[in-house]
Order: sequence, then structure tokens, then C-alpha cells
Amino acid sequence: MSKHHVIFVPGMASDGRLWQPVIDQVSDIVEPTIARCSGESIADFADEILTDAPARFVIAGISMGGYVALEVALRGDARLAGVALLNTNARPASPLQVQRSNAFVDDAKRGLFDTVADKLAETVAGGKAEVATLAAAMARKVGVDGYLRLQRAVLDRLDRRRELRGIALPTLVIAGDEDRISAPSLANEIARSVPGAELEIFPCGHLSTIEVPEMVSASLRDWLSRRVEGGA
Repeated sequence: MSKHHVIFVPGMASDGRLWQPVIDQVSDIVEPTIARCSGESIADFADEILTDAPARFVIAGISMGGYVALEVALRGDARLAGVALLNTNARPASPLQVQRSNAFVDDAKRGLFDTVADKLAETVAGGKAEVATLAAAMARKVGVDGYLRLQRAVLDRLDRRRELRGIALPTLVIAGDEDRISAPSLANEIARSVPGAELEIFPCGHLSTIEVPEMVSASLRDWLSRRVEGGA
């Protein structure tokens, strides 16, 4: 059987390194592509993906990447064979999230992006030093302009909860029981609403793909073999 073509969408202020530990463990069955997310909005990112997508593909998104994956799934493109949503939610940004993010944006515009990168890393790492180091490195690679662009896209995301029942695709939802950004209850909200969706909750925080890559890889492999028929 040919490999599954999977388009992996990173989170905000991150890059393909966020997915690499998983890709390394499923490379025998997956042909990976990392989404560029070079536009100005979640819809733009989805447009880019669908413009370049092959005849059959699966999309997997973590955090901000989950918002993008949901957008792609809701487009109803016949080429899409399945969607995996990790450490994400279907809700718009809350007032508290907007307030905190705007404070980071203001600091970044004032020339304090290195401090912002460190604070972002601390937020997503949940006290795990190695995770924080990688998260900060990815944020710095994205740079201040990329961060500001991606942050605007995240803050402007839509409320997709009422649309979830319209997703008629194999859907895998993964959450971390220590995730302080996208709590397991938000993943459960998606899993309850998408018909036939499967939910996995792992012992980790917000960046499951680098905290517990073995668990994420095993879940993705099993789901692809059982629920996503054929190959890319």
C-alpha cells in the first residue's frame, strides 16, 4: 500500500520541529508535508494547503494548526481523507486570551521580542525545561514579523462549534491532561460533536508531539490504519 500523504500544520510561532519527533516514527507509512502558513489568516492558511494538496491527503494540526485543520475539514474538499486535531479547540479567542496576547504583541512591537519568545515558550512548556528551550528557539526562528502575523490570525479565528457536526470524515482528537491552554474538556467538546470522532488523552501538556511523541505516533498510526482507508 502506498503511503498516506499527511499535511502537518504547526502551532503558532513554531515550525516543523514541532512535528518532527512524530514524523520520524511514522515515516514508514506517511509521506509528510509541513504547511507553510504564510498568509494573514486561518482561512488564508487553509487556502494555501488546498491549493497545493495532492489527490488524497490527511491533515493533522496542533494548537493553531488545529484551527487550520478544522478550517480545511469544513471546506468539504473531496480530496481530504481524514483530520487529526491535537491540543486545540473549536472556540474563538476568549477575552482573557485576547488581553494577554495583545500585551505580548505590544511588547514585540516595542522591540522586546526576545522576552516575548521566552514568555511564549514558558506558557506552552508547562514547566518542562527542554520543551521551553525548543519552543523559544522555534519562536525566534519565526521572528517578530511572523509572530505578529500568526498572532493576529489566531486572535481573529472563528467559533466553529456549531459547524462540527457537519464534518463527515474520520477524525482523531488528541489532548493533554496537563494542557493549560487547550484543556481536555475542549477536546472532548470537539469529539462529542464530530460524528464518529475518536478522543485520546495523554499525560502531557500543550505540546504533545514533543512531550509524548511515542504516544502520539502510535495513536496516529493506529487511526490511519483503521479509519483512513487506502493510501495517498
